[in-house]
Amino acid sequence: MAIQHASIVNFLRVAAEVYGMRLTDRVYQGMTIAFDFSVEEIWVPWMVGATLVPKPGGSSLLGSDLHDFLLARDITALCCVPTLLATIDDELPGLRFLLVSGEACPQDLIARWHRPDRRFLNVYGPTETTVTATWALVHPERPVTLGFPLPTYTAVILDPAEEGTSPRRDGRDRHRRDRTVERLRKPGRPDRAGVRPGLHRD
Repeated sequence: MAIQHASIVNFLRVAAEVYGMRLTDRVYQGMTIAFDFSVEEIWVPWMVGATLVPKPGGSSLLGSDLHDFLLARDITALCCVPTLLATIDDELPGLRFLLVSGEACPQDLIARWHRPDRRFLNVYGPTETTVTATWALVHPERPVTLGFPLPTYTAVILDPAEEGTSPRRDGRDRHRRDRTVERLRKPGRPDRAGVRPGLHRD
């Protein structure tokens, strides 16, 4: 099933509400637009009226070069993969918002970059979505988890050992999938429950 344009509009609206970016933020823009994470880096800041500060064309900033660029441009918000964040050794005192995704974030990196006055989010989770489906406010004394579904989203974790929870791709087991979806719906909740390939193990 194709993802409709309305899905990305919905994502931008709810992410702008939840993430905590501000009109006064200066956001580093360093990803290629071929990476779906760039939607988060570019459009969510624009939804709140923040300023995007792109990296120099043709360059690849890492480590001390990236640190110096962020410091010189007064960057207050950064969205990046943990691998990129790990290349920065020195603190960025003006950075009040940090969001990581694209890969699992190690606990030691959270401990190194966490500060009481810095909003630090992990939005790495289920991949078969419109960019992001879950979010978590990280803390060095708590384990890294998927967190919570974004508003208007539903996350379903299935037990592959339970009969009927592993949808087959050949279509012959559709009636079992339909029964599974029906069991996962909760009274009083919008009819959004579903079984997604990628949230189970064949």
